[in-house]
Amino acid sequence: MIGRTYLEAGSPVRVLIRWGKTAAGPSAPIGPLNDCSWGRRRAPHNVLIERQDGSRVVRPFRGLRKLPEVSHG
Repeated sequence: MIGRTYLEAGSPVRVLIRWGKTAAGPSAPIGPLNDCSWGRRRAPHNVLIERQDGSRVVRPFRGLRKLPEVSHG
């Protein structure tokens, strides 16, 4: 998830950090170096994204979509 590109309303965005429950506390930021498994039936809630214009915003992960698969034919 972290470092991956997703679509937000059709525009690509990159996930920089996600917040989740960790040993450090329920809302500790999880970066690329300390990402942990989500556990059973838990999903990430909020993520810091970077939009194409360089702006950064914290938003719910829900609603971000995977990029469509590209066939190399």
